[in-house]
Amino acid sequence: MDANNIQQRMQEIQKNDDVLDAFSKIVLGGKAGYKTVIEKKPIIIKCHSCQTVVDISQKFCHECGAKVEKN
Repeated sequence: MDANNIQQRMQEIQKNDDVLDAFSKIVLGGKAGYKTVIEKKPIIIKCHSCQTVVDISQKFCHECGAKVEKN
């Protein structure tokens, strides 16, 4: 797995309410009504050709023009 796939998978896990509920119960001792805040890190995608950081919505690198692979 490359770094982009790992970050995307972490984001999917962090969005899951079941994970947040389970984590809250562990950390807070099962107190109802409390939610634990988990830091959500942004997904950083780099061009495979020039290693420039590109926005997730871009299809091509703005520096070298190479196609950005998000997988």
